[in-house]
Amino acid sequence: MGRFFRRHLAGLDISTLINLLGQPAPPTPTLCDRALKLIDRGEARFQEAIKARNLSADEKQMLDHGFWSIGFVIDPLQTGAIPDQDFMARIGSSNPNYTGWPMWLDARLMSKQEHRPKVVKDAFEYLIVSISPDFSNHIGFARLDPKGEFFLHRLLQDDGVPSRIGPGQVIDPMLMILRVAEAMGVGIAFAKALGWAPDQTTLGFAFRWHKLKGRRLTAWANPFSDLREGGMAHDETIESCVQFSLDTPLSALPQFVDEATKRLFAAFEGTTIPHRTVEDLVKRLFERKLGS
Repeated sequence: MGRFFRRHLAGLDISTLINLLGQPAPPTPTLCDRALKLIDRGEARFQEAIKARNLSADEKQMLDHGFWSIGFVIDPLQTGAIPDQDFMARIGSSNPNYTGWPMWLDARLMSKQEHRPKVVKDAFEYLIVSISPDFSNHIGFARLDPKGEFFLHRLLQDDGVPSRIGPGQVIDPMLMILRVAEAMGVGIAFAKALGWAPDQTTLGFAFRWHKLKGRRLTAWANPFSDLREGGMAHDETIESCVQFSLDTPLSALPQFVDEATKRLFAAFEGTTIPHRTVEDLVKRLFERKLGS
């Protein structure tokens, strides 16, 4: 009997065997599925990192504020990659630094040792908790996996400036459009610097916004904006996902930024942001003309 099975079933994989037995093979996870699962794992690691950090009372209070998460997956993965200093040097030098506090910043340069990256479970991690009376408060946790998976937990900028506006009150659509675009631009730069072939690589970006209920959509950071105030959010969490080829030019990213954020804005009583507004903001970000 053993010889019979070896002779007739040789070379068949487990999915084929399952089908032969009348059971459908489990569906293959999509790139968006993988990016959203990455957020789940990343948030679990954030909680573990927070428990291991000795926070002050003021820092602990910031944990109750709103935040958002990014799961960025490069397909195909480089399964043999290891978290070494060459990997960190490549992503550190390739980050375009479009803003003063960029996505997946080079935490090796942080003044406090506890903020600098360390290897945990085959990936670099860093946790930054910073209170600034003059600028903006920050909470940032990142996992940087050289196989091609990048996670970021970040305090909502709207809740990081208590001198301007109270935490939990609003979310600025212009700021969020810029941050989502920045994440995509940085992701493209990372993938190219790490050696993925542009015409053979797909990038998946998942976004999840937390603690939205009761907030209003308000362009508070730019009082001269022509965007009218949106409605109030009634859901606590919203998520979205987009994917595109690595050879996508920066000039084509507005359509993906629009796709990634429209569900978020619609949660505020059906608000829509004109595509031309998204296009203009993204263009000015990548051309470094936000001050003009």
